[in-house]
Amino acid sequence: MSVSTGRPDRSSAVIALGDSITDGANTEADANHRWPDFLGQRLRAAHGPHSLGVLNEGISGNRLLHDPNPPAGSDAENYAAYFGQSALRRFDRDVAAQPGAEHVIVLLGVNDLGHPGTVAPESEKVSPQDIIDAHRQLIARAHERGLTVYGGTILPFRNDTLGFYSVRNEAARQAVNRWIRAGGEYDGVIDFDKALRDPADPQRLRPSYDSGDHLHPNDVGAEAMADAVPLHLLH
Repeated sequence: MSVSTGRPDRSSAVIALGDSITDGANTEADANHRWPDFLGQRLRAAHGPHSLGVLNEGISGNRLLHDPNPPAGSDAENYAAYFGQSALRRFDRDVAAQPGAEHVIVLLGVNDLGHPGTVAPESEKVSPQDIIDAHRQLIARAHERGLTVYGGTILPFRNDTLGFYSVRNEAARQAVNRWIRAGGEYDGVIDFDKALRDPADPQRLRPSYDSGDHLHPNDVGAEAMADAVPLHLLH
């Protein structure tokens, strides 16, 4: 997919590279209520008719480091192929090759934590450092192509219905988020976690933003995610 915004004088696309949260899982179907949709609305309102376009490259189930690998005999064999190649493998096709690309927003890592032991083998468990190193590869490859790239913090998912949450995975999420916020390697930070977490229990989504599975935001939560993007980053 490509984006045309009537700005031939400069690059003109923001690419949202992510998983099901970016793809809009559990938001209203066919309503364009994914967070990149709401971000596009904000950009149009802020910049007038020649706004930056937003390209949604979210794939449900996508991971940074691994391609789909459902355990033999599991129900995941019926759907895991739709998770797509790892973000590291698909970056050139889904990001670098897009005409007009200028900015990239990365929101990935929750499936790297949650899939092993659920819809992927336990042997694919990754450490916080593994996830950080994968983000570093994305940053380097974006910079090689002259793109600005922003890191999105991983949303909370305590008590999720998919079996992702564990004390270990929460500690890893916190470690990765600390690096995204303070590491200084991304060109900017979009703190989705801060925007959507429950003030009374920061390991969970705020109830008004929760679609019901305690992992995916609902439509209101998706709009809150878009509102968390500092538009000055995208000028």
